[in-house]
Amino acid sequence: MRVLQILHTDELGGVKTLADMIAEDLGRRGVTVDTVLLFDRPDFGRAEKIKAAVAMARRLAQDDHDAIFAYQATACILTGLFGRKLRIVHQTCTPGETQALVRLADRLVGTAGRYSVNVANTMFTLNEFRGYPEGYRTDMRLIEHGLDAPRAASGREETRRRFGLPEGAPLILNVGRMAAQKNQSVLIEALPAVPDATLAIAGHGGDGDMLTALAQRHGVADRLRLLGGVAAADVADLYAAADLFAFPSVWETFGLAGVEAAMSGAPIVASDIAVLREVLASEEPDAPVAFAPPHDVDAWRRALAQALATPASAERRAAFADEVSRRYARERMSAQYMELLEGRDLPAPPW
Repeated sequence: MRVLQILHTDELGGVKTLADMIAEDLGRRGVTVDTVLLFDRPDFGRAEKIKAAVAMARRLAQDDHDAIFAYQATACILTGLFGRKLRIVHQTCTPGETQALVRLADRLVGTAGRYSVNVANTMFTLNEFRGYPEGYRTDMRLIEHGLDAPRAASGREETRRRFGLPEGAPLILNVGRMAAQKNQSVLIEALPAVPDATLAIAGHGGDGDMLTALAQRHGVADRLRLLGGVAAADVADLYAAADLFAFPSVWETFGLAGVEAAMSGAPIVASDIAVLREVLASEEPDAPVAFAPPHDVDAWRRALAQALATPASAERRAAFADEVSRRYARERMSAQYMELLEGRDLPAPPW
């Protein structure tokens, strides 16, 4: 069996992490997975994007793979319109955060039944499509992300030295693209209320200069470290080296970095948004996770300060890490994709 995966670009992030895991896991099950990019560069202009989309449409019309996996909006729409066999698409953005014309095209293609399987990765994401036509919702299925728990390969002190981070000061870590969605600015605005703490941001993106300027205005530039894009192995080390993981996104469909941090045993302060309440839920009332409204700087000041002043015990952190790791086991996710490839359906959502 052969599968074609289509990504918009090869930028590091949750989508690429998911696609890489699926390719690896299906490969172990005897499936050949070929991954291609819709856009060779993330900075394509409008004309270049149209040209690339036309080229992909032509390719799909002639493609002989047994299945196509598409992960982002334009790739999904092209797969639905021109793919010839099993077409599995993923909703990696909520409708409200999708550009209007793209949102309309996705709605029309899905309602026409051109998606064989339309995957949402959380109940929150699934419910975002509750108001869509029945023809669209008929093909939607829930496949929650599965992940490997990050395993640090180096000690706390060694990791901090490697990244030029203070060895003795409290370390707040954020992992994510430097972009408006990830809302790192609220952390910088809250940092003056957390004396001596250093904020490290691991991720690429175009907001680096803005975040640096904001840190200068708030007098905390010496306590901000922009680490740039970081390999997965290094991110695992950073989780273990941090005193606190901060995740202030204004929206997510899953929140991969937050779940990874939980699996690593890091205490967390996360945005008080529905999807993060879902994926970071715990059966225990004293789980090492707190929530603050995304844009409430005072709430972030209090939450960060309290989390650092009263750190959770190693036992509480380990119990939460185990709970989240079991809930989002990678093997469960891979088995569900294999079921689809073998022609078996997954349970319909409880609309």
